[in-house]
Amino acid sequence: MLRASVRRSIRLLACSLALSPAFVRAQELPFDKVSGAELRQALIWTGHLELWAGDPIAAMRKATQSWQASRHYPRTETLSEDQASELLAEALKQRDAVGWSILQDKPVGLSVGVPTRLVKLVSNRPINGGMIYEFEGSIGYGLGTRYGDVTCSSLGSLYKRMLREMRPAWQAIEHKRFAILDKSNGRQTYLQADCHTSGVAVASVTLAESQVASLGALFGALSDSLAVSRNFNPTAAPRPKLDESPLGPGDMRTDVVARSSGAAKLPPNVDGDGKTAKVKLKAREGDDMSTREVFEKVGGAVYVVKAERKMGSAVAISEHELLTNCHVVGDSTQVTVGRDKKEQNATVISMNVVADRCVLRTDGRLPLSVRVRPYEDIKVGERAITIGTPQGLELTVAEGIVSSKRTHKGSRLVQTSAPISQGSSGGGLFDAQGQLLGITTFYFAGGQNLNFAVAGEEFAKN
Repeated sequence: MLRASVRRSIRLLACSLALSPAFVRAQELPFDKVSGAELRQALIWTGHLELWAGDPIAAMRKATQSWQASRHYPRTETLSEDQASELLAEALKQRDAVGWSILQDKPVGLSVGVPTRLVKLVSNRPINGGMIYEFEGSIGYGLGTRYGDVTCSSLGSLYKRMLREMRPAWQAIEHKRFAILDKSNGRQTYLQADCHTSGVAVASVTLAESQVASLGALFGALSDSLAVSRNFNPTAAPRPKLDESPLGPGDMRTDVVARSSGAAKLPPNVDGDGKTAKVKLKAREGDDMSTREVFEKVGGAVYVVKAERKMGSAVAISEHELLTNCHVVGDSTQVTVGRDKKEQNATVISMNVVADRCVLRTDGRLPLSVRVRPYEDIKVGERAITIGTPQGLELTVAEGIVSSKRTHKGSRLVQTSAPISQGSSGGGLFDAQGQLLGITTFYFAGGQNLNFAVAGEEFAKN
């Protein structure tokens, strides 16, 4: 019933359009990991930021204080570092609960967020001079494009027509977009249109009144995610693709929330150190190897980790234990580790969420493990090689150098120019002899070659 409502909304729009025209001491990491864009996303997902609310600075301030009030904090102009981390942790749970992913259609030049745990894309087909992407699921979700007779110059006329056809409880229009919230027949539908010189894109979410309290943040998330590129071409043959790792510039990253979870109660039989006595330290000695030789030597110790919807990497350091990041395993204590299409279960046995260090133990034997390079022995400027599973691509290798040695919140980090991508978390940063320098943990999306790994020795229990 909801899906039919969304289809009607999209078709209504389509029909309306058819009718209208050397060694360096470790340095403290000098910048905050939580950006303003991430905070904005978090306030949307927690239901405190109302889009289209006029002055964006005033809206952010109001939303920030609304969230503080909901957590019984004094209202201030800005969030403290710990409050920001707590906010992001809350928002990430909301986002992950609906499986928020980014649908990109690169030939068309269109992208939008999709709650993949609630709906799935089933088809795309032409309709009345445009394209409709059809979804089915427990909520209504619609996406479509139109070209030719509607552009930014005629957006106002389309807006007025839609207002007559729908029953708006709220509406707003700007230069290149408009939005309407329709409340009727026990449902709420949020519909937004974004224009370009070559056409228009429209998306909508329909919720039953009983769903609004728990899923109403989807209205703001949809509004914030709908985008058409400068090369928007609604006449192109569509090739939509869902990216289930939507993190990137302007989005929330899981590594920024560790501090807020540090005080959380640990699961049974899991200690809070994030360390293991199985780490074997070995200083650098001998000749360097080529990147290919390093990969052949230690690639077999890097595994894909799957924990609910999360995917990352882990590195074996003994016959039964692996190192990874806590933001890879999330709240899970039971995960799977695999390589070469063979998987086995693993248990989280040690978890330090603040430092983003987690240790896994398998029942089955791990045939290959690696040794860890002592932190003091690591030299700035030496070669560094990453092996991980970026974007779920098993065993991907890349090369760079050790750029610096840092500390952050008491944890020693290795900064590297070796690429770290989405899904690289938990993978290995190795030296040119195949020894583990660190566990790749995060990168700064706004910078260039600002990639970081938790030093391998940080996992060593004395």
